Amino acid sequence: MTFMFRTVSILLLLASTVAYGQSNHDKAKEAAEVGDYLQAVEFIRPALLSSPNNAEVLATATEIYSELELLDSAKMYGQRLYDVDDDTPDFVRVYALALTRGGEANKASRILRQLNKDEPEVQTALYLVNALLEADSLQAAELVATRAKKDYDDSPDAYLSIGLLYFKYKPQPVYELAVQNFNKAIELDEKMVLAHFGLAECYWKMANRESDDELANELFKRSLVEWNQVGALDPRNARAWFEQGKILYLAKQYKKAVGALIRYRELRPVGTGNPIASWYLGKSFFELQQCDSAKIHLNIAADYIDSLKSESSLMVARCSFLSKDFENAVIGYQAAVASGNASAQWENKDVWYYGAALVLTGDTVRAIAAMTEAAERDPTQCSFMFRFGLLLQKKSMTAMSNRIFRTRLDNCQDSLDSRIHFFIGNNFYADSLVDSAIARYEMSLAIDSSDGYVQTRLAETYAIAGNESRARALYGEVIANGENADASDADKNAAVSAILKLCSLDIGSKSWSDIIERCSRGLKIQPDYPYLLLYTAIGYQGQGNSQQACSWYKKVLKVDPGNGPAKQNLDALGC
Repeated sequence: MTFMFRTVSILLLLASTVAYGQSNHDKAKEAAEVGDYLQAVEFIRPALLSSPNNAEVLATATEIYSELELLDSAKMYGQRLYDVDDDTPDFVRVYALALTRGGEANKASRILRQLNKDEPEVQTALYLVNALLEADSLQAAELVATRAKKDYDDSPDAYLSIGLLYFKYKPQPVYELAVQNFNKAIELDEKMVLAHFGLAECYWKMANRESDDELANELFKRSLVEWNQVGALDPRNARAWFEQGKILYLAKQYKKAVGALIRYRELRPVGTGNPIASWYLGKSFFELQQCDSAKIHLNIAADYIDSLKSESSLMVARCSFLSKDFENAVIGYQAAVASGNASAQWENKDVWYYGAALVLTGDTVRAIAAMTEAAERDPTQCSFMFRFGLLLQKKSMTAMSNRIFRTRLDNCQDSLDSRIHFFIGNNFYADSLVDSAIARYEMSLAIDSSDGYVQTRLAETYAIAGNESRARALYGEVIANGENADASDADKNAAVSAILKLCSLDIGSKSWSDIIERCSRGLKIQPDYPYLLLYTAIGYQGQGNSQQACSWYKKVLKVDPGNGPAKQNLDALGC
């Protein structure tokens, strides 16, 4: 926990500046007093230009830049303030706080020790305890805090310092004692924002370590109550909104986290405050599947924190993929690689997303490489494995396609199993491995015996293998299914296809009557289907019935005027 000491007493103390800077300095103080540091900084800049060595102006500037977490500027103006006036306690404390926040807690401790020695005050002791704890000087902090409690036993600041000590105690914080002292501080001053802030953080930490779910939930509720108190007492307290948003994010209350962090960003726009807020905000939006907003804040976090560039690129890439922005998904994943995050460090889903995005943007070469790695890392991604097998089949990479399909069968058992056996059979068929194709088609039918398309393909393959009787039997089953009253469109289409296949076989055996009879059944399923009309005409022509043949050829041309065989046969018959 980093306490957000607010040196309002300094702002109330400062009462005069040089004539030229008076107006701007007063406006800066007024804005800072109500927590509007964005407005305050606009006024303090001209005040500094006109009065660069005025201690009161420098003190106000130090506080403003410290609150905005522009700590280099805060320390710079604080040093100038200290050079001008190292005797006024409020000035020393505001500089020391800037040093503590800016990573120079040891230096802050030295300054505050001297001040505490020369002019001991409870508020100086509180600042010193904070600095010593940040500098890992636990024993010294404990000594100062206990002495302050002894010397100022009626001061809320004294109890606050003890609470802070126990909150940061090492090797193990003592949250119960921290809570006790924060509560004592509130008893003495119920509007003490820092004490409510400390309680909120303590309750959250206690909830996290609690194994009893009911008690953990109660502690978490108490934490939220204290955050509400902080918000009520100091609604422009940016750090409180940040801490609350972070805790809500960690508690997976993403919608509430977004509300708190958006408020923080309103008070501390990009370029001020803690840039990690953009990271928590972006990730909260991501969890809420609001990817457009997530990408904005994740990219901001990456711009300000180099160590987050790679992970931010990954998150943006995931968001882009899930929102079907596949081009930006590819860009995001490639940016993650460029920033040092090799694909071996990605989550398994990232490799699949990257490969799928490459497919959908037309880069199938790299897609196959990415999805090959993904399949090796996580073959349980059933949907992706299925699509990858189809992609390889489309690219005529039949052996690899079959390997992926087999791996999927080993890792996923679902409604697609029948289709996968069928696709493996197609790969074998493409490689002229007819017997292997038949075996897989039979496996497909063993799972779903009603699939007319598979039956038709199996029958066709049996015919190629020379087993015409098995082929005819299968075609007959498909036709019978298509003639059922409740047949689906797929069943009807398969039946017509089977009729045409049998007609092709019957031409070889000159079974003209069978062709005519079978096409008649087909036309009941799909009236005026051109090829059923054509085979009917061929059947009559084969029987020597030119009149009927001519009539049926004309029917073909009526529904399909460009049908070449019908035109040629009409000419040959002289119709």
